[in-house]
Amino acid sequence: MKLFFIATIGLLFLCQPVILIAADPEKKPKTDAMLFGDVQSNNEHIPFATLTVEGTTIGATADVTGHFILTNLPIGKQTIIVSAVGYKAFEKEVIMEANKSVTIQIELEPDNIGLEQVVVSADRNAKNRHETATIVNSISNKLFGRTQNITLSEGLNFSPGLRMENNCQNCGFTQVRMNGLEGAYSQILINSRPVFSGLAGIYGLELIPANMIKRVEIVRGGGSAMYGSNAIAGTINLITKDPIANTFSASSAYSLNGLGLEENITASPDYTVNFNGSFVASDYKSGMSLFAFHRKRDPFDANGDGFSEQASINNSTFGIRFFQRISTRGKITVDYFNINEYRRGGNKFELPLHEADIAESVDHGINTGAISFDLLMRESDKLSVFFSAQGVD
Repeated sequence: MKLFFIATIGLLFLCQPVILIAADPEKKPKTDAMLFGDVQSNNEHIPFATLTVEGTTIGATADVTGHFILTNLPIGKQTIIVSAVGYKAFEKEVIMEANKSVTIQIELEPDNIGLEQVVVSADRNAKNRHETATIVNSISNKLFGRTQNITLSEGLNFSPGLRMENNCQNCGFTQVRMNGLEGAYSQILINSRPVFSGLAGIYGLELIPANMIKRVEIVRGGGSAMYGSNAIAGTINLITKDPIANTFSASSAYSLNGLGLEENITASPDYTVNFNGSFVASDYKSGMSLFAFHRKRDPFDANGDGFSEQASINNSTFGIRFFQRISTRGKITVDYFNINEYRRGGNKFELPLHEADIAESVDHGINTGAISFDLLMRESDKLSVFFSAQGVD
């Protein structure tokens, strides 16, 4: 683990001069060109709509009242792209001048069928959903909230062709089956990077908290094999949350497993605590998001024989995501998260492991980090350089 951290820090320092050299030619002075407005549909304001300036990395999110502000925009004719869940994408051209502001009102049209969703198919070309040869199923963080799912593994059950199963009541080994194939035939990606190893995937889907997830993209079938050698059954791409506004939230949940079963069955408590926070600079050029998760689940004996059908879990997760725009067309993003978990199954949980009749336990320490540099060149070219690594103890 020491070698892993030393190598990561060394690479970050090595990458810094290259990034600065690439950023200097793109550096531009402040223009003080500002864009104000609001987003509506049928005379109702649309909260949290996403706005981006085409051909740049500049963007913003409307507030809860549907109003937005973009600062220091490039001079000249710019195309503003507006999107919101449940509405068709909208584009509008505006003329920006230095030291002047422009006010616009955007009217979105409801998308009742959802055929205008844009997905990235297996050939990596942007196409409408009804035209692509490979369907990408998406699970949003809203689904996790509505179904009271606290981890990634629980939410995957709501996607067609996927099923989570528990293969060991003592050690708590779980896996995802895609199209009937075992978990080893599925590729797990984090932010489109194959950094999640097969070893971490054995228990990892139950370790990732739902509060760090923006959405989950799922590609089933042989067409997903381009994402990695393990993607025979399909690919699960986990997209983490971006900092888009100054917000924070905290929540806790308490549930009982087996409540209402036979009288000799004792319900097992499951307690979780979540925290999310994001901070964005006033000029939207830098931002940081934080998330934390703690879970304590007691073992559950479903038939009263003294042996667990569901292992106990004590899990703590912390993560951070930071971005810095180095120009109107370049951005640096840094990700890191840490998972520490202990789980145990068997019987006689009040005794040490060696004194129980049956005891299996695992103690995980997972560190995952990534840094990426993205630069948009001309109108349709993009340079992306990234480094990612994971250490599993």
